[in-house]
Amino acid sequence: MTPRILFSDRNLSKTDIHVLGLITSLTLKNEYCYASNEYLAKYINISKRTISDSLSKLKKLKYIKIQYINNNRRIYLNTEKVPTKPNEKENNCNHSVAESCYHNINNKYNKKKSGENIPYWMEHPEVCTNEETTPEDIEELNRLLEEF
Repeated sequence: MTPRILFSDRNLSKTDIHVLGLITSLTLKNEYCYASNEYLAKYINISKRTISDSLSKLKKLKYIKIQYINNNRRIYLNTEKVPTKPNEKENNCNHSVAESCYHNINNKYNKKKSGENIPYWMEHPEVCTNEETTPEDIEELNRLLEEF
């Protein structure tokens, strides 16, 4: 899981983005991860040295914070730079996208242009039901699929 904001930071290489994306997914449960360089390297299929360099860079750029507790490393995300939850602005954006989508669907199907066919189910929503498929329907669908 890689937040989109990371792709706009030109200081980050693709490797840094992969490492930070993996750390992001590993920190969602406990707000930190304790993955070793070896684990991260095997998962992303790069060397431990590359992981070490990437972690140093991410720490320098303040994307992550590293703490050692009882000789165990904990990697924390800087959630101010790497959002892990949608914020209010994103929710508003999603709402406007949904409205736009609704508008486009209505313009496409509810304003019948000459010669355009409106899907039957759009004009007659009562035909859309949740029923078990009959053996006859399954047989007919299989027959139609065989024609392709």
